[in-house]
Amino acid sequence: MDASPSIVLEELAASIRRRGLVAPAIFFLELTKPLVGCMRELYGASGPLQNILFGADRAPVIRELLASSDRVEQLITMLESSPKAAA
Repeated sequence: MDASPSIVLEELAASIRRRGLVAPAIFFLELTKPLVGCMRELYGASGPLQNILFGADRAPVIRELLASSDRVEQLITMLESSPKAAA
């Protein structure tokens, strides 16, 4: 995967917006933010679901991005700035 982390996060944010899951995604990310270090294991255990949601080629990259507290915060910021975030 050659895409930069910012591009992958923007694609993930766009996918969340398309599905109308901005509020639940922000809630989940905020809820789990203190546990980001431990979340890598949880993300690993939910691999088959991630493959369905993100695609088999993107799931490992997204898993690595979401294991970084800075990237999680960046994704939250992207989702909060979304026009549909207030809806």
